[in-house]
Amino acid sequence: MDADLPPLTEALVQDVVYAWCYRAKHEITVPNCGAVWGPEADVASMTKARLGHAFEIKISRADWLAELRHIRGDCRCHDGRHRCAKFARAETLADAKARAEETARMAEAGSNCCGLVPPSYFWMVTAPGIVKEGELPEFAGLMEIEPYRHGIVRAHGYMPREVRPAPRLHRVKLLDSQLLAMARGVTLRYWQHGRAA
Repeated sequence: MDADLPPLTEALVQDVVYAWCYRAKHEITVPNCGAVWGPEADVASMTKARLGHAFEIKISRADWLAELRHIRGDCRCHDGRHRCAKFARAETLADAKARAEETARMAEAGSNCCGLVPPSYFWMVTAPGIVKEGELPEFAGLMEIEPYRHGIVRAHGYMPREVRPAPRLHRVKLLDSQLLAMARGVTLRYWQHGRAA
């Protein structure tokens, strides 16, 4: 990293992701939002079409490897409630899409166990080189945060680079309850910020 840039932290990367979502004209973007998909997303965002984007931020290689164990279902604490559980152990992108579509349709009909539409897009956001070749699951996109060189999205001297776009897993819109959860997240962040000032 450039010596004059601040070190990458989760909060800084959340700002870069927000800048990307803002540029993409997403309607709502919330950091550390836990009520939208169950387990907390580092960033949850919603497009004008009410499709959800979940962003999972990994700053270190060790953090990524722990996440990868969760995704693959290899960790002992895996209890089926992890944010990737709907897609875990999906052998192919088609399999992940089929699982996501089924879960989303069941949520839309009010008949799945958690009552939540899974994100339409799932992103891993990392420092460069954290995710090695062949490690990224087919259902996930990869965005790396690197020093700003050129482009139209910038925050704190950094820019996002889409290494692999996240594939759309389904077209089911977020439920009203999920939209309200995001709105509550925005409200909470506003009041927390006001008290901290």
